[in-house]
Amino acid sequence: MHDAPACALCQKPVPTGSGYVVKIDVYADPRLPPMTTAQIESANLNGTLAELMQQIQTMSADELQDGVHRTFQYQLCAGCQKTYLANPLGMPRAVRVNSN
Repeated sequence: MHDAPACALCQKPVPTGSGYVVKIDVYADPRLPPMTTAQIESANLNGTLAELMQQIQTMSADELQDGVHRTFQYQLCAGCQKTYLANPLGMPRAVRVNSN
């Protein structure tokens, strides 16, 4: 018999079928920045490619992957799922000041 996976936030066991799975895909924006015809014509593509190849040689496999795509998956219990949905990026909440 397998132990239940632990909630990624509170570490309590999450019995099979009673929790939630959070999948996060982080990937490079596939859109290209706008360029004018003049910029395209004056671009030194060979020089740019050579610089990029030089940078790549000094990077680890993880650094290269992080620059393109990374996937994460977490198991959450029901209580932590509500907390996660309320603020998925964990950003500070703005404090509203009463005007009364």
